[in-house]
Amino acid sequence: MKIYKFQNLSVELIDPVIEDIKASFTIGAKSVDVTATLNANGNKLFGVNLGQMPNKEAWGDEDVTAFATAQLEGFKIVQ
Repeated sequence: MKIYKFQNLSVELIDPVIEDIKASFTIGAKSVDVTATLNANGNKLFGVNLGQMPNKEAWGDEDVTAFATAQLEGFKIVQ
């Protein structure tokens, strides 16, 4: 069982799975805000902020997914 903790949630998430990822940016901005919807704790959905990815000239869905997956591990408190 993996447990994750996010500042904006009062509950710990158990074995979260990324259901949806959103990248929000402004043209010319240095970073891209990445948020995700996680499915955890018995099929409940939670919205979380996963941080800011560098806004490179050519990034795509694969880059956002890789960033989100890597960032999620930073919130793990128990494996």
